[in-house]
Amino acid sequence: MQATWLFQDAPYDGSDFDYIGTNHWDPTMWFAPQDSPYENMTEFIEYSRNNSVTVGTTAAIGNTALSALLVKDSYNLDYQLVNLEGGSSVRQAVLAGDVDAAVNQPWAFNPSNVGKVTALGTHTSEPQSLWPNTPTFKQLGMTDVPLVDEGLGQWKLVVAPGGLKKNHPDRFQQLVKTYKRTMNDNDYRQRAKQQGKLTKILQYNGPEKTKNIVNQNTKFMKKYRSLIENFRQG
Repeated sequence: MQATWLFQDAPYDGSDFDYIGTNHWDPTMWFAPQDSPYENMTEFIEYSRNNSVTVGTTAAIGNTALSALLVKDSYNLDYQLVNLEGGSSVRQAVLAGDVDAAVNQPWAFNPSNVGKVTALGTHTSEPQSLWPNTPTFKQLGMTDVPLVDEGLGQWKLVVAPGGLKKNHPDRFQQLVKTYKRTMNDNDYRQRAKQQGKLTKILQYNGPEKTKNIVNQNTKFMKKYRSLIENFRQG
């Protein structure tokens, strides 16, 4: 979300929205073809020191590109980064063996592919349950990489046009109440479960916490802005 105003000159920023709530958080995760000669991120890093390696990302900006750039910078690696322009393209490239590794999210990659690819690791300190037995960067000792303790991932959330809360507080509060009720509704959660086990990463936060999340993400995207800008400029 914040990438649009930080890197794409959008005529708005985070202050132009009123925040309703979050839906889910999909952590950043690294994948490799099933027959790869490495089984986790530390083995991949060692492999990339001695081999020509291509890493795919879902975009030139955002969490997947940032993870790839932080790993590359932290370990002084020379792998080639390729923007595959979308999660489905990343998934297809990994399944086809067209890249040596790629960065996506566990739910976006689709848990139905568990066992069909190699799960190298998640850019987090805590494990996630969508892809069982996938090591975290912290478990692998990759503490030199920034944002491991904080956890790098992609939030999905609901926002309203800025000014709604101030000018129409009753409407804003009704939206907040309705959304919270929906997030806790059994029927909704059952439907979410059928969508690639989405219930495993559902995470509701109210308006203020959602706003804080956006501000925190904006802060670290700004901190590592130069890495992303250099990647975009080739």
